[in-house]
Amino acid sequence: MVMTKTLVIVESPAKAKTIKKYLGNGYEVYASKGHVKDLPKKQDAVDVSNDFTERYEVIEGKEKVLDELKTAAKKADEVLLATDPDREGEAIAFHIQEEIKSPRLKVQRVEFHEITKKGIEQGVQHPRALDVNLYDAQRARRVLDRIVGYDVSALVWSKLAFGLSAGRVQSVALRLIVDREREIGRFVPEEYWNIGVGLAPSRSTGEKGERLTAKVVAADGRKLEVTNGDLAARVRSDLEKASYKVARITRREQRRNPPAPYTTSKLQQDATSYLHFGTKRTMQIAQALYEGIDLKRDGGPVGLITYMRTDSTRVSDDAIAEVRQFVGTQYGATFIPPTPNVYKSKKNAQDAHEAIRPTSVELHPEAIRKHLKDEQYKLYKLIWNRFVASQMMPAVYDRTTAEIEVTPAGTPAAHATYMARATGRILKFPGWLQVTEGQQEFAGEDESNAGAAAAGDGAAATAAPAAPAEEKAGAEGSAAAEEEADALLPDMNEGEVLRILTPPGVITEQKFTQPPPRYNEGSLVRELEKRGIGRPSTYAEIISKVQQRAYVEKLTGGAFQPTELGRFVVDGLVKSNLDFMDPNFTAQMEEELDEVGAGKVMRVQLLKRFYKRFREQLDSSKKLAPWKPESERTDIVCEECGANMLKKWGKNGWFLSCERYPKCKSTRNLDDKGAAAATTRPTDIICDKCSKPMVIRSGRFGDFLSCTGYPSCKNARPVPLGVSCPKCGGEIIEIRPRKKGGRTFYGCSNWNAAQKCDFKLWQKPVPTPCPDCGAKFLTRTVGKTPMLLCANKDCGYKRETNEEELEVLTAYKPGMGFGHGPKVARGELGEDLDEALGALAEEGEAPGDDDENPRPARGRTAAASKGDGGAAGSAAGARKAAAPTKATKATKATKATKATKATKATKAAAKAPGAPRAGRSPAS
Repeated sequence: MVMTKTLVIVESPAKAKTIKKYLGNGYEVYASKGHVKDLPKKQDAVDVSNDFTERYEVIEGKEKVLDELKTAAKKADEVLLATDPDREGEAIAFHIQEEIKSPRLKVQRVEFHEITKKGIEQGVQHPRALDVNLYDAQRARRVLDRIVGYDVSALVWSKLAFGLSAGRVQSVALRLIVDREREIGRFVPEEYWNIGVGLAPSRSTGEKGERLTAKVVAADGRKLEVTNGDLAARVRSDLEKASYKVARITRREQRRNPPAPYTTSKLQQDATSYLHFGTKRTMQIAQALYEGIDLKRDGGPVGLITYMRTDSTRVSDDAIAEVRQFVGTQYGATFIPPTPNVYKSKKNAQDAHEAIRPTSVELHPEAIRKHLKDEQYKLYKLIWNRFVASQMMPAVYDRTTAEIEVTPAGTPAAHATYMARATGRILKFPGWLQVTEGQQEFAGEDESNAGAAAAGDGAAATAAPAAPAEEKAGAEGSAAAEEEADALLPDMNEGEVLRILTPPGVITEQKFTQPPPRYNEGSLVRELEKRGIGRPSTYAEIISKVQQRAYVEKLTGGAFQPTELGRFVVDGLVKSNLDFMDPNFTAQMEEELDEVGAGKVMRVQLLKRFYKRFREQLDSSKKLAPWKPESERTDIVCEECGANMLKKWGKNGWFLSCERYPKCKSTRNLDDKGAAAATTRPTDIICDKCSKPMVIRSGRFGDFLSCTGYPSCKNARPVPLGVSCPKCGGEIIEIRPRKKGGRTFYGCSNWNAAQKCDFKLWQKPVPTPCPDCGAKFLTRTVGKTPMLLCANKDCGYKRETNEEELEVLTAYKPGMGFGHGPKVARGELGEDLDEALGALAEEGEAPGDDDENPRPARGRTAAASKGDGGAAGSAAGARKAAAPTKATKATKATKATKATKATKATKAAAKAPGAPRAGRSPAS
């Protein structure tokens, strides 16, 4: 049997296919499909007392992958571990080595910074030993995240609500969001007025090109501040009767330097601002571009960009030479700087990889567009444009500023003299703007124009560009008349007299200062990078974790707003005086992890120093009072026992609970205004288990059907939408995802019947026939303007609607329910409310123990009990009705330990010294 000479192991199957094409015969390329080993979700995963020794285990489901790698390794003389070139990739390489090691086998590490023929050949020609320092840095991060995630999550459970979680870095990100929201809440708008005047030279006719608008900026030699309408009216009166003369004209050349090539954070910021891609989506698209796209040439896929997790602006000499040649050929010699532009990386940058750039500028976005998905094309075009622009000449403007002396004629005047200023700017030479195709603002451009362009013709900047769009919203006078426009001022001379041009005449514009804007994904990444929190490989995961845990909600437009739950979590953690909640401490910890990776600090030394203080702070915080607000007695009477109801807070929000709990477990939801919501709404639907009427109840996950025979009959179902399945005639129902952040869809109720129906819609169906083609229902889209569309794709009917109309159209009406179409078999759509509650109550959401190596997703958590967690019974019913599961799963779940026992176990574990504790989790 002929031995395969070299085995190459990468992470991604897509990358494996591309690399195999370039390496050819003599090489076999296999993929690990990401991590193969991880810390188990158990208390003894880290032995704190034994120098924080970890107990890594093979990830469930990866046994087959490892068997394939071991078999391939036995046939090889040499193994090249080509996992991603970062700390996480180094850890994966170490874990693979541990599993395939053999005395006869030579194992080395290689790095592919770009998946091209040249990049692969360079990597293979320069193998190295595995870097134990990089591995130790990743191990230290993983242990820190596990310790904080498990121990702090147990603290949050005991102080606030069962099933919550907290992580080391995402908790700091959440604090930034909460602090910004409070800053907005404290903000008091202040009135101010912009005052301008339309002018023209006395000799001119006031035609276009002979007019200007000047803003009044000073009075009596001091800055003019107009803060009320009365003063604005007096100034206006002065200006209407004043004489105007040009006091001084300043003409100068202004240069706008090109921004550096993309780093990870800058790419995420621009993708958010211009493409409306979230950080996680951006990185997924970039990963695909890096791993390779089949361009139907040269026999297979080719990597289009360099490695996409980087904090460096460095570019290889070969790439610079190629792009300079391309610019000269495409745009002309005047667009090439005399020497290449060089950009400085940030002080704390690891600088392990090049900036993000196309692997070849010859692969123009338009030339390969037909081979790319639309999202891939948009992101690749952003990267390509930025890289080409980075090696071009600055844009040059001619800027003219005219200062105009204003002398009021009437008496008495508010001020003796005024000064008005007009600014005009015209693009003299486009330079790098030639390739940006209308994009006006660029993440990180302020850094380039502040002197980051250290060489080339773009070194000396005279003005920084405007602030990012999300920050300009909070700036005063963003619409002021002095804002630069790419236009010329009329030809004027110093001492020349001007006249008021009507319209517009004198302009008085009332304004109010604006609060700082809420963070969106792009601006939050910018803030994290600015503060030194997180690293390129962690930004997307940090933001994803914050959203998954229902601590923030995304508003229309993408801004983050903390939920009440998120505020309570942050307040409690800050009150506990835990070091990691200080952004400066977290930034310092990132630097120390970098030092571990550089071999300057020992892993155990860092962990011991952190853990000693962390345990002291954690033990002190356990003695503090609970974080949730006290219960309030109300005048609302319990419908079941006649006692008064208490207003309580649970992790799902405020609710009413009987004061006789646990003897009486009655609960009621509260609406958005804090009033008790109606407990039930009648329907004409008959329970298929006991033949009693069913009613609509509201729960944590929305409305659902419940039998009036409860608690004797605990049947529950989703509320019908009044739309029959076009495939089988069953009912269309709403199906909510089990995973947080998943997408709701609408499917047939016969999904699990004897003859399964797989009909599915992403848009919510509305029981209104199409007026054009007669289709039985329309579907609604969400967005700034809700639309109703025909469900028949060949029809094309659509019209605008509004929330009020949709509420009427989709409200339950007699005749919409089950029993009016095919019957659904018992047990297919719902479980007993008590059983569902018991199963969900024990599912405490697993603590979030890391930011860089995400743990498998878990199910949502219901409240620990009816009296403490909101209307948990109805919530459980809604969950089970909306996302049906097989009866066997619910049966197994109900046999688990009750939630109260899990809580006791968590508290007991929290008291024990030593290893991190996870509490009760179904995945443990």
